[in-house]
Amino acid sequence: MDWLSWSTRHVRRALMVGAAVAHLSLPGSAAAQEARAPGSEEDQSREDVAQRRERAALLATHYHDAVRLHSMGRGLPILFSGLGGVSLALSLAGEGIDAPTRIAFAAGSTTMLAGGLAALAVPETYRPNTLATAGMLSQGSLWLGFALLDSEPIPRMTLVSLSAGSYATGLLSGLNLALSEYTPVSRLRADHALVATPGWRARLSGAQLASIERDLLGTEPAIPRWAVYLPAALGGVAAAAPVLDPELPAEKQMMSAFFGLLNFTWSLAAMLEPEHPVQAYQRDLRRAGLRVAPSGPDGTAGLTVSGKF
Repeated sequence: MDWLSWSTRHVRRALMVGAAVAHLSLPGSAAAQEARAPGSEEDQSREDVAQRRERAALLATHYHDAVRLHSMGRGLPILFSGLGGVSLALSLAGEGIDAPTRIAFAAGSTTMLAGGLAALAVPETYRPNTLATAGMLSQGSLWLGFALLDSEPIPRMTLVSLSAGSYATGLLSGLNLALSEYTPVSRLRADHALVATPGWRARLSGAQLASIERDLLGTEPAIPRWAVYLPAALGGVAAAAPVLDPELPAEKQMMSAFFGLLNFTWSLAAMLEPEHPVQAYQRDLRRAGLRVAPSGPDGTAGLTVSGKF
């Protein structure tokens, strides 16, 4: 009887162990899913690991420029608002100018003052474009004030053209600011630290790398820079048009050519700024045989990179 009882207990224990093993092998069970969860790079293909490391290395080469483009301290906004306040006081205290001209100058100074204060209030990543928008709108009011002042050496058409180009560029810059959702600079700096060295890059998972890539792509503006400054360049061309008028005095022709060419050259330099880090990163991906592609069903759930090595 003792032998029979001992055998029965062991048979029951063996059946219980077998049932537990069978339960773990079921594909729909939570235990099986947990058991199959990937652990380390040994569980992944060499191609996946190589692609992830290549992506991380490419990100490291462009993150520094992205951080630099969106970083700005408080010094420049304070200087900007200070200049706006001083010019506003001078425009209001000035004598010998009519009301429309005074209003135009005061509007430009107020825009500078407000732009500097706004740049201090907004997150750091929005400061450069906030100052750029305020600067262009202020410049448009300044040229308009000179046009209303009817300055004798400079043709009015030149001043009006410069004012219109500056206003249009300022409005496009403001629209670009409203449409763009830039990645916070603090997150960009943290991402940069994760891809800056080979040791940190080797520890990144695919999900972390996709998140870092999304943050970089989030630094691209909604409207390209060349499109924003195109109206200012066209305004410079129109401002130089009076040089072709043979009835104008030589002095006015020279002044229109000078201001028009100066404004066009400055606007062209702004349009031809070095390639944006996002565009440079996408170009390097193509050269490496990779591409950025949406990974979610709606095209926005995440980013993956596919290609061949």
